[in-house]
Amino acid sequence: MTTETQTLKLDQLRIDGGTQPRVAIDEQVVAEYAEKYGEGVDLLPVTVFFDGTAYWLADGFHRYWARKRIESDTICAEVHQGTQRDAILFSVGANSDHGLRRTFGDKRKAVLTMLEDEEWSQWSNCEIARQCKVVESYVRKMKEGHTSHSAKYESDERTFIHHKTGKPARMRTAKIGGKRSKRKKARAASEMNPVRQPRPALAQTNLNLPHDPAYGARAIVSAMGVDYARQLIESLTSYLQDKKEGDA
Repeated sequence: MTTETQTLKLDQLRIDGGTQPRVAIDEQVVAEYAEKYGEGVDLLPVTVFFDGTAYWLADGFHRYWARKRIESDTICAEVHQGTQRDAILFSVGANSDHGLRRTFGDKRKAVLTMLEDEEWSQWSNCEIARQCKVVESYVRKMKEGHTSHSAKYESDERTFIHHKTGKPARMRTAKIGGKRSKRKKARAASEMNPVRQPRPALAQTNLNLPHDPAYGARAIVSAMGVDYARQLIESLTSYLQDKKEGDA
């Protein structure tokens, strides 16, 4: 895998692909890094994976937002040739030996990222631990909890042949045998409140936003584009106006 150091424009970097290794951005660290950049200090390059089309930011989100804060439009990056999945796999072990120390939540998020992936969840505990830079016993404990939760969900369902269609169907059985009064209340509530038909699933994008609204707005524009941001403003304005009138 080839690697080279380049100066990239911030708006070239994709930050919406699930490559953010942390649970949250620390605004104090962003401020400290911004101050250093402002003083001319060269911090470590961020880590990026380029798939031929997009540059996926895998490590250096605090440095990214610090460059935004000083209103710089470029950043020094160590560019690897690789896919979005390569970037995610790299990110789960990022910051283990440099930068802001990972929190317990950050480590947990890293391990869960692998346990919830169809391919990576098949890896051995030792390999997952090596990739996430944690101890094997931690992965083993999390996997046991994750597996038991999945097994419980599966045990709550039963497959049967529907008497009308003759086709296999699934039934949730966890609450069968519950109190009759609860079933009556649920039936009465459903009669008073017609069930709404579910809407088709909407396309979604994972986006980690800083707590500062100004930088959050820039993140939305950077990730989703100007047209989306304008439509979002219109929708928010309409929603807040309706809420204000409803609360009056």
